[in-house]
Amino acid sequence: MGIFDFFKHKCGYTQKGLTFEDCIVKMFSSSGISPNREGNKFATEVEGKHCVFNVALTCIEGNSLLVYVPFPIPVDANVAFAANYEVKRIGKEAAGVLPEAQVYLSEKEDGYNIIVATVKEFEELSDNTSDEIRNLMIRSVDILDDKNFESLAAAIFGYESYEEAKMNMHAKSTGGNNVSIKLKDGYNEVLGDAPNLSNSRFAGRLMACAMNIIAKKGNDEILEQATEAIQKSFDSYIQIAYDIANEEERDLIRKLRYLAKAKNKDDTDENDFIQGKMEGLVICNDNPWDLVYEEGKSNDIDMSEEEKLYRELCLSQYQSLPLVQNDLGEDMALVTQVIGRYWKPRYLMDKEARCAYEFMSIDEVLQIVTDEDIDWDSLKGLPQDAFDRAKAHSFHFPGHVYQYKNGVAEVEWQLNPDGMYYRDEDGFGMTDDEEINLYGTIDRKGKVVKKFTLKR
Repeated sequence: MGIFDFFKHKCGYTQKGLTFEDCIVKMFSSSGISPNREGNKFATEVEGKHCVFNVALTCIEGNSLLVYVPFPIPVDANVAFAANYEVKRIGKEAAGVLPEAQVYLSEKEDGYNIIVATVKEFEELSDNTSDEIRNLMIRSVDILDDKNFESLAAAIFGYESYEEAKMNMHAKSTGGNNVSIKLKDGYNEVLGDAPNLSNSRFAGRLMACAMNIIAKKGNDEILEQATEAIQKSFDSYIQIAYDIANEEERDLIRKLRYLAKAKNKDDTDENDFIQGKMEGLVICNDNPWDLVYEEGKSNDIDMSEEEKLYRELCLSQYQSLPLVQNDLGEDMALVTQVIGRYWKPRYLMDKEARCAYEFMSIDEVLQIVTDEDIDWDSLKGLPQDAFDRAKAHSFHFPGHVYQYKNGVAEVEWQLNPDGMYYRDEDGFGMTDDEEINLYGTIDRKGKVVKKFTLKR
C-alpha cells in the first residue's frame, strides 16, 4: 500500500522484555516518525488517497490497543440520518475484513463525526508486535479511505457520487496562493425542488422505495432479514434495502430520508405515512425519482377509477398476487393472470398516465370490445362456434397483444385454435380444426381504433 510507505519499514528491535507501549514507540521510531504523545496516547497523521487522516493509538487495559480514526469531513445534524445509511453499510462491509473495527456516528455539539474505532488485545508481545500494530492501524484507516472516502463524502454532501460532488465544487482565489472552495449542498438543492409535503409523507415514500428494491432484488435470505428488521425500527428496514441498492438508488434513499426530517420537527402522522407509502408504490412502478419531486394526489377522491386500478395493480406485486406485468413498449404494460392453467391478459397499464384499464374479465370476456368494434361482414362463412365466440366477445383461446407503436397496438383474437390445441400430453386427441384469428388495433386506453377483422 504505497500511501502508507512510512509504516512499511521493519522494526529493528529484538531485545526482550518490552512493554506494549515500547512496541508502539518502536513502530514509530523504525519509520522515523515522532508522534505526539500524552501518557498512553499516541497521535499521528496518515496520508490517504484523498486526504490526511488523524490517527490516535491508545493503550488500554492489559495489552489492548484502541485505534481511533475520525473521518475528516463532519456531518451536519440535519443530514445525519441520511448519511448514516452509508456509515452502516461500510461498517457491515468492514466487519468482514476487520471484525475488531466499529464504524459509527459520534455526536458533537454542532453535528456528528464518523469514527472508526478498532480494539484488539495482543495476548503475547514479540518482535512482530510492532508490525501487527502497524498493520492494525493501516487497516483501520483503509476503512475510511479510497472508495469509501468517496462514497461517504457523496453521502454527506448530498450527491450520488464523489465525481458528481467534485463537479459542483467552485474554487475562487482569495489572494496569493490561497483558494476558497465552495460546494453546493445537494440536499438543499433537493429541498428547494421538492413539493411541500409533510415529513411523514416522505417517510412513507421512502418505505415504498425500500419495499420496491427489496421486492426486485431480494432473495429469500434478504426477505427474511427485512421481515426481522421491520420489527426493530423503520431505519433498520430501510438499511436492508440500502445495502443491496445500486449507487443511484442509495442516493435516492438518502435524499428521501433527508426530506423525511427536513422540517426539523416531529409531525408524525400515520395517515400521511400510509398515503406516502401507497402513492410511493405506484410511483416506483414508473420513475422512482418522482418520489422526491412529484406532488401526488391529496386523497382517493381526487383519483379516477383508472388511476385507482393502476394503484391496485402496482401494489399487487407486493402482495404475492398471481399477476405479472409484461412490457409492451412506450410505457405500456400488459398485466397477465393465471386463469385455469394458463397466463391470460387481464389489464392494460399506461405508466405515463398512471392509469389502468380492464382488458379481459376473469370470465375471459373482452372488456375493450363492443359489437360495433367487429367487422361482421368479414366473418361471414365462419363455423358457427367461432361466430358465436365473437358475439360473446370470448377470449378463451390463446391471443396476443403486440408491442405499442406510435400509441397503438395490434391485438390478435383467436376464435378457434388449430387441432394441435386439443392434443394431450401423450400426443393424442388432435383434431382437424383450423386456426381462426381476428385482428384489430387498440389505443393506450384499450379503445378499439381499427375494427377486428378476419384479414390482417
